[in-house]
Amino acid sequence: TDPALGDNRAWGREILARSVDTDLGVAAIAAARIDDAAQLDEVMRRTLAAAEEWGRTPGEERAAVLHRAGEMLAARRARLIEIMAHEAGKTIAEADPEISEAVDFAHYYAERAKELDAVDGAAFVPSKLTVVTPPWNFPVAIPAGGVLAGLAVGSGVIIKPAKLTQRCGAVMVEALWDAGVPRDLLALVDLGSRDLGTQLVASPDVDRVILTGAYETAQLFRSFRKDLPLLAETSGKNAIIVTPSADLDLAAADVAKSAFGHAGQKCSAASLAILVGSVADSKRFERQLVDAVTSLRVGYPADPTTQMGPVVEPATGKLLTALTTLDAGERWLVEPKRLDDSGTLWSPGVKTGV
Repeated sequence: TDPALGDNRAWGREILARSVDTDLGVAAIAAARIDDAAQLDEVMRRTLAAAEEWGRTPGEERAAVLHRAGEMLAARRARLIEIMAHEAGKTIAEADPEISEAVDFAHYYAERAKELDAVDGAAFVPSKLTVVTPPWNFPVAIPAGGVLAGLAVGSGVIIKPAKLTQRCGAVMVEALWDAGVPRDLLALVDLGSRDLGTQLVASPDVDRVILTGAYETAQLFRSFRKDLPLLAETSGKNAIIVTPSADLDLAAADVAKSAFGHAGQKCSAASLAILVGSVADSKRFERQLVDAVTSLRVGYPADPTTQMGPVVEPATGKLLTALTTLDAGERWLVEPKRLDDSGTLWSPGVKTGV
């Protein structure tokens, strides 16, 4: 959405004002609550039954449903931004393109669905049941991508959104239901215990699990079922390498943008800058980096001028240690500050000598 247009700015301000105390997704998550094994078995049974017919549906017809899903996600852009700002602390500049990514997933997978019926010399055999377990840091695009991919290949889908952003997932799923995806084919669940999660992932009826999360979670899933067909995008640490041939002004801006976009919580965030040769001693690079970091406007998403929002929950454990403690040989280039009593709003920090 182009913020240079006045109407778009007014539209955005209205969304952010509503985001402060929105109740979007509350009813859907309450209805999705599952507290016992029999309830979960029934959801799986219904989804498998719906998948039988869906898997026999020609790719062209599945594609038509997915294209409608993309159109509905675009039509629900305001609602999705509203709940992402409220529940995930996303700024409007971060939430808006994430919705565009979800829309793109729908149309992309729709076109791929058509191709499945035309592979020369091969017969398409759909998975019957796909389980999607997405992360909280991209609470609309990644859940939508997993769900839409499963639907494209003729599978029934059960999605269990991350606890921290389950209302975002619910509003996304509601958009797909309203676009014509049958409710029995796409099930939203909020599992009341870890045992129920184990029951779902370990079930022999599950043909595919799509996970975005920690490597340890992927290992845990495989421990439940050794032959589990698991598509897992797992955690890592990312660095930006700055060489003497770099444009140092651009490099400093890019390091700051990568490190602190989405409050530093995206899996591709730069957590380390590796400075090669003369860059390591460059006072100019250091000044530019400090300026880029300290000039970021930190606040809550309801303020449209906010560039860096809060972390998703109060900082504890490793994160709190990183924000408050220096190891041997380290010093603060920019020391982070806790900005209010919530524990979620921190100014960005940079250590050197790591």
